[in-house]
Amino acid sequence: MDLSYEKKERKTEIYQMYQKIFEDPEEFARYYFEEIYPGNRVLTAQEHGEIRGMIHLNPYKVRAGRKDWTLHYIVAVAVREQYRRQGIMAQMLERCLNDMAQKGEPFTYLMPADRAYYEPFGFVFIMDWTEAQVRGEKTEKQGVIMAADEKDYDEISDFLEEFLKKFRVYTVPDQAYLERTQRESQSSDGSLMVWRKEGALRGVFAEGKEDDDVFLRWAFSKEPEQMLTQIKGRFPDRVIEITGGNISPGSQVPKIMARITCLKAWEKILKGRKNVSFRLNVEDPLIRENNGTFCFEAGFEGVKIRKEKEDGDAQKILIEDLTRVFFGYEAEKILEQYPCLESIQPAEPVYISEEV
Repeated sequence: MDLSYEKKERKTEIYQMYQKIFEDPEEFARYYFEEIYPGNRVLTAQEHGEIRGMIHLNPYKVRAGRKDWTLHYIVAVAVREQYRRQGIMAQMLERCLNDMAQKGEPFTYLMPADRAYYEPFGFVFIMDWTEAQVRGEKTEKQGVIMAADEKDYDEISDFLEEFLKKFRVYTVPDQAYLERTQRESQSSDGSLMVWRKEGALRGVFAEGKEDDDVFLRWAFSKEPEQMLTQIKGRFPDRVIEITGGNISPGSQVPKIMARITCLKAWEKILKGRKNVSFRLNVEDPLIRENNGTFCFEAGFEGVKIRKEKEDGDAQKILIEDLTRVFFGYEAEKILEQYPCLESIQPAEPVYISEEV
């Protein structure tokens, strides 16, 4: 099986495979292959020139700890039906994970169709999405809701950063991201929207439509209840689905899974709660650089992570358990087993709301 990154020479074949497996709305699929595909990496599994499997790695700027990283969101993991259950997906994932480790990327992430596909590869949930559903109704207008203009992107980015700065890990809403969000929303008959009162920016949201339903994400406002009322007024008697943001309470649903790819890179993300050092035998069967004995030196300014000679006396810990601890997600039982890790301040909360 030949594993190689596609050189953007077989777009039609990959598009046809993508649509046969995922059956996305045509407008979205066209947007994806015109706007996202040219800038992403697509690992293919080929035999006799036939593409039998693929993984898309979509780059995003993610702020984590003290640095902005270009990290890869794993999407469109696919194997042609007649070649499934032959280990192709496993080979592709292992290759991708090691390539990201070699590039010094601290972690990768995805939104699983089924968590069971990815748990064997060390992926664990790291954040919940807040999901709410409301029904539109006639309301009295306050201010103006309109499609965002490109000249407003710097203002919108600064506005969103005010809400996101409480998160330790989040997708950076810079101009490139806002342009992508605008085009993605337009592929679903929507737009990136702003709400202004007397000219002042009071809220932002990305809007899309499918059949009779409306869906929103990145919905943040300085007057959340009032903005929600105005949004309801745009869509009387229609169902409005809201993901994330701050305009409506909702159910907490596990959505984003992640996996440590380069353990050493976490030095630039983590901080310590106290000055202490300890050793752990990290078990990572897929990425050799992460497998072995590591010394962790925690301090208030950061955490040093150094690989050392094998130490049979050090406690063993799975890479997925270390991922849970580093992100502070469902880590209580792990911390009971490894009290030394309580000296590390986790990189949470997390805000990643991309959905493909």
